[in-house]
Amino acid sequence: MERTEFYVISFENTHSAMEAQKILRPRYSITVIPTLREVSQSCGISVMLPPMDQQEAITAANSLGMEKGMFQLYFAKGDKNHRQVEAIQI
Repeated sequence: MERTEFYVISFENTHSAMEAQKILRPRYSITVIPTLREVSQSCGISVMLPPMDQQEAITAANSLGMEKGMFQLYFAKGDKNHRQVEAIQI
């Protein structure tokens, strides 16, 4: 069953995406996914976070220790045919 609300982190380049996987996987049950079509700036690889609230998602994104601009946290809502995606400012 497809999740209808989730947080996803997109990355500026593949190296950052791979590094994020190494950092997040021991702490969270993440899923590596193709970047959502609603997100225009990305290397094409994103990490979907497990169900959590916004503050937890921000904490997870900040735990990457990456410079701003190397990643972006988004909140996605709706199914793949009618999805709204909102950038979360960190």
